[in-house]
Amino acid sequence: MQNQVINGLRSTSCPGAGGRNGRSNHHHKLETENAKPERPSPIEPLIKPKVLIVHNAPLTRFGLTRLIEPSGRFEVCAETDDAPTARELFVQHQPQIVVLGLTLRGGDGIELIKDFRKLNPAVRTVVLSAREDALAMQRAFRAGARGYLVTGDDIPEILIALDQILAGDLYASPRVWRRLLENLANGAIESVTSELKHLSDRELQVFSLIGRGFGASRLANELHLSVKTIETHQTHIKEKLGLRSAAELSEKATRWMVHSVRRNLQFKKQASFKNGHTSPNPLVCSC
Repeated sequence: MQNQVINGLRSTSCPGAGGRNGRSNHHHKLETENAKPERPSPIEPLIKPKVLIVHNAPLTRFGLTRLIEPSGRFEVCAETDDAPTARELFVQHQPQIVVLGLTLRGGDGIELIKDFRKLNPAVRTVVLSAREDALAMQRAFRAGARGYLVTGDDIPEILIALDQILAGDLYASPRVWRRLLENLANGAIESVTSELKHLSDRELQVFSLIGRGFGASRLANELHLSVKTIETHQTHIKEKLGLRSAAELSEKATRWMVHSVRRNLQFKKQASFKNGHTSPNPLVCSC
């Protein structure tokens, strides 16, 4: 007997043995097999979920990319700090996941979450923000966010969050859960909700920026709205909060912002003390 390897197939032939046409059986068998159409490989390359990063801090965007890409589980398709550009990139790349901050150039994170969900209801958004107040967390989840992290969280939390929301679950980091429970225990959620619950998300955005010292012209430029529209929002805010003048509105917004910042700083100090370290986090920013 003689072993032959033809086209990568091993066969055994007997010299002198042939079929009706004098051709060997193994030749006939190989021709029949070669005539069959090729089947696609059952193992197809896996497509990594695409992640769009929308954040106003360049170092944070850089850090997120350097963290997410090497994991091998996700692909960062694009990044930006600008809300209008983020909408264009979302339509262009069709990402499955968006990681974004709440304060953006030319827009607001809460409004962007809503816009993304209108464009694709299946998109999963994770908020990464320095804001640890109950109102920010509440509004983000209500707008459609699937996860919330703060910039003081441990670095691996972002990958845990992406895996969990991709599986269809909601995610809040341990730090966020602790903050929510503390706010719930001391009544902060109820007090904030009762005071500002009648403001729309856009009105709350305007109110927050007023607290940071934004005037009407700067607000219009920041939010890509007309000055007249900003003034209309200010009027509605005053009516809902029972304020009589622009000065009262500015004072109340400033006090609210200062109070929020102080509470955030206090919570960060407590968390740092509990963790027993103050190691820098490359994802930390002020948005």
